[in-house]
Amino acid sequence: MFSLFLSACISGDKAPDEPLVFYPLPPDPPRVQFLRSISLESDIGKPPSSLDSLIFGDVKQHRGVMAPYGVAVRDGIIYVCDIQQSVVLTMDIPGKEMGHVQLKGRGLLQKPVNLDFAPDGTMYVADVGRRQIVVISPEREYVTEFGPFSEQARPTSVVVHGDELYLSDAGDRLVRVLNRETGEELRTYGSGDNGGPVPRAPTNVVVDQDGKVYAVDSVDCLVYVWEPDGTYSGTIGAPGDIVGQFARPKGIALHDDMVFVVDAAFENCQIFDKQGEPMMFFGGTGVGPGDLYLPAGVWVGENGLDLFADLIDEDFEAQSLIIVTSQFGPRKVNFYALGDSRTLGSQAGGTQPEGP
Repeated sequence: MFSLFLSACISGDKAPDEPLVFYPLPPDPPRVQFLRSISLESDIGKPPSSLDSLIFGDVKQHRGVMAPYGVAVRDGIIYVCDIQQSVVLTMDIPGKEMGHVQLKGRGLLQKPVNLDFAPDGTMYVADVGRRQIVVISPEREYVTEFGPFSEQARPTSVVVHGDELYLSDAGDRLVRVLNRETGEELRTYGSGDNGGPVPRAPTNVVVDQDGKVYAVDSVDCLVYVWEPDGTYSGTIGAPGDIVGQFARPKGIALHDDMVFVVDAAFENCQIFDKQGEPMMFFGGTGVGPGDLYLPAGVWVGENGLDLFADLIDEDFEAQSLIIVTSQFGPRKVNFYALGDSRTLGSQAGGTQPEGP
């Protein structure tokens, strides 16, 4: 009850009042438009019930996000792993309702960090508290779990690729590949068996359409890349404090030959091409529109962009939706549109000169 009260005291920001914010800065043409943030159920329009009013009095904004990390969109519903509340939250924007995936007994979550969906709607949740991958049916019911994989295993992210699951294991310092149906371990990346480097803390992983593996190492401050056969391919980024470098990288996403990496220290999201060259960044330190506060997770895709169609500037041709979660501050789940200016052309924006 006390944690809910604290959540109630953090005021969410209403989308109609938000100014237009674009990235990168001029003179480069805009490529990213900030749309809005959601932190509380009242941010999507549902007023409190009479019972809520009785319990919370004048505090209207009562149900909210506390410490979000991984995020995904499925069938117009936004799913957010909240590690503090130990749940996967759901945001139904058309229905103006915030809820959560209700699991009991053996399916009860402890510290869900990341999630992904199979094409049939099966949900896979990386739960670092349980040290397992929890499998949830399209009907949001517990199915089974995979792991623990060792005494020190700490699965922190999971991604579906065909009939396989790729999960980053920060405890065992490698990327595991499992059979998606049985949980059988098929192979690993980063174990050093193929002569490549051994990561120190692989915390987030993604896989492209060709099977190339990208894993963020939050200690080495870079992204390790492996070919589908396990051959070490190289890195993206390096430790540092300028554009193209990292201080505390966390979430990662792939989209249209672009690599999106969130940095919790710079409090932004950097975009690279697949060769590792920086293209631009967005976000920044603060609590204003478009700013991020200890960001953690990122998701990019076309699904869900229509939910924010009325917020997209008429001069901006939006192509994809970007979601970035912040673990602190008044703006917990942040929505951006990726696209091009209709009047300034579609040339790629350059990196902002002042650095992260």
